[in-house]
Amino acid sequence: MIKKKHAVMNKKSVLSVMSTALAATVVLAGCGADENTAKPDNTTPAPADNVQSEGYKLPIVSDGSVTLTVATRDFDPPYSYTKGFPVWQEVEKRTGVKINWQVTPNDQYGDVMKVKLAAGKDLPDIISLPTADPVKTADDGLIIPMDDLIAKYAPNIAKFLDENPEVNGKLRSPDGKIYALSSVTSGAAYADPYGFLIRKDWLDKLGLQEPKTLDDWYNVLKAFKEKDPNGNGKADEIPLSPDLKLRGLTLFGGAKGLHLFYSSGYYPDASGKVQYEWLKPEAKELIVWLNKLYKEGLIDPEFMTRTSDSNTANITRSQVGATNRFLNGKPKFEAAMKKSGEEGVTWDMTVPPSEGNNKGFYEKYGPISGWFAISKDAKNPEVAIKFLDYIYASEEGNRLMTFGIEGKSYTMENGQPKFTEFAYNNPDGLDINAALRSLGASPTMPWIRASEGPLSLQPKAIMELDPKSAEQAKKVESYLIEANPYSLPSVEESEILARYQTEITTYVDSMLAKFVTGVEPIDWDKFTKQVQALGIDKVIDVKQKAYDRYKNKK
Repeated sequence: MIKKKHAVMNKKSVLSVMSTALAATVVLAGCGADENTAKPDNTTPAPADNVQSEGYKLPIVSDGSVTLTVATRDFDPPYSYTKGFPVWQEVEKRTGVKINWQVTPNDQYGDVMKVKLAAGKDLPDIISLPTADPVKTADDGLIIPMDDLIAKYAPNIAKFLDENPEVNGKLRSPDGKIYALSSVTSGAAYADPYGFLIRKDWLDKLGLQEPKTLDDWYNVLKAFKEKDPNGNGKADEIPLSPDLKLRGLTLFGGAKGLHLFYSSGYYPDASGKVQYEWLKPEAKELIVWLNKLYKEGLIDPEFMTRTSDSNTANITRSQVGATNRFLNGKPKFEAAMKKSGEEGVTWDMTVPPSEGNNKGFYEKYGPISGWFAISKDAKNPEVAIKFLDYIYASEEGNRLMTFGIEGKSYTMENGQPKFTEFAYNNPDGLDINAALRSLGASPTMPWIRASEGPLSLQPKAIMELDPKSAEQAKKVESYLIEANPYSLPSVEESEILARYQTEITTYVDSMLAKFVTGVEPIDWDKFTKQVQALGIDKVIDVKQKAYDRYKNKK
């Protein structure tokens, strides 16, 4: 049971205040532009008189009378919250809340914040948690439950959770409480799916069709290796260069009905019984097939040490025929290659590989990402939750997070925000995500890109700007399935996962890489017995409980 060391207000349950449906029920950092774009824009309209739900009016407090200390990952250089962004200057103006940013570079944030949480004192008001386990942090008494605060002071959050039971179920701990909010990516998952990208112009040059089955993939990759599709007279093509090392290759698992990418092999079968799919015969078949590709030089021989940056460098040098990325890699790769003199390059997203009766699928990322909590040391928790309500779930705050600054990165037409050329044809050559981040939008704070409703406008607006990518997204939409259908684990369950799952994952990843690359012969019986000996049954038991809770809350 979660400790109640730091209760807020009274103990009245949120269940008596919020609706029955509410009670029942991870982004990617990027670069900005130059510092001049981080100045306030004079065309921004004055703050609205109130949020579009009852509960509080803007400003939340009189100008600057309350300061909230916020700890989160910083933007990539040269941008930083500490230098000031137009979006966050506007948030301060509209809410009246002064923000004291405590930011750390992304690759250092986890270590820095873990030390601060371990000390347990002088914590920031709002914290981006460095772990995927808000329940344990709450049990340690470091963050406070949000339910009563949401019920009393956050009408927009309450409304959003009521209308989005899937997200609601993901946020709730086993005791039914919410201890942290997460960014919502359900809309972006459809507008910017993750899957295989392939050189469509290479296919056309060689008279090949887009690969649909595993056999098709083998034949296409072999042609890429042997028939000089980049036309330089050298055998320098890398048919398949997976991003994310071995994990990138697991996308082929969908052809055999295996959920190996986002779900990491833990997935319920048709009867609702959770399986560890790496122990299934189909997983062995997949590894044997991947080993064949590797032995024949169809997979990048350096894929296990290849960084994402070096992978991209090979792509833009016209050496790579296929890779795995988000769909937004398509326009990025095409633009970069065009800039380097490569004309007529086309990258397309393929439908997921299939085999036999298996249609194939791509797992959707999300629907949530990251955890953002109010600490036990927050002096004004009611202001903190109103502030979060505004930036997270109000329509006005969501526009700032997703579209940036009116008159700069978007305008309003017929009541709808439309991106300006600053966003989609940036004078400094920034892609739309980088352009928005140069203003402080697309933040490392909690924000929503929903699949429907008023908080779903940004993904759709981005798709409208790139009809070719939108067509590709539509092509794979029917192949997208839910990933990780689990609720948060309890403290005791987290301890079991920490004790067993980490060692299992390390062993499995190591052995699979050795199998694929031929460092060790594929001995599946030995592999299976060792996974079982490491305690996979205990992990599956925890996953089963988390799945059952999620289905009951959804």
